[in-house]
Amino acid sequence: MMTRISVLLLLSLLSACASYSGASRPGAPVSTSEPASVRDAAEPVAPVQEAARSFPVQVPPQRVDIPAQPETAPPPPEPVPETPRERAAPAGTPASTLLASVDQAIADGDLERAAAVSERALRISPRDGYLWYRLASIRYQQQRYGEAEGFARRALSFAGNDGDLSREINNLLGQISQR
Repeated sequence: MMTRISVLLLLSLLSACASYSGASRPGAPVSTSEPASVRDAAEPVAPVQEAARSFPVQVPPQRVDIPAQPETAPPPPEPVPETPRERAAPAGTPASTLLASVDQAIADGDLERAAAVSERALRISPRDGYLWYRLASIRYQQQRYGEAEGFARRALSFAGNDGDLSREINNLLGQISQR
């Protein structure tokens, strides 16, 4: 008797899970029943908009402390290690769009934003040695040498047969070891 009740309960749970479409979740994929010709005629979504909708960036609120006495200017950031040849994910992909955002954040001097966007790109392509190298070089510029070394070692493990990338990563590791 208990076995039958357990089986019935299990089947009802499975049928409830199977009938759940997930459409009520925000950001859940929605399937359409339109013919391909109607879907193709619609205006395509730009990769940036698609990436922004699919991968929200969560930035923690920052606390602002007012110093009691004037502080000296912080030391200038470390020089940027040269990046290997301009290489990224295929053009038009979310990862390549995010790399352009990383470059812009670095040009603006906003290393925290550059690191956050790099981490976001790594969630898309976690086995890309170049992305790990970029994050390592950003952490190096932020003088967070421990993190930079860990990210650089991970980049080296994903570099594979890419000699240029391996050479650049080893240069970065050499600079870190001198600290």
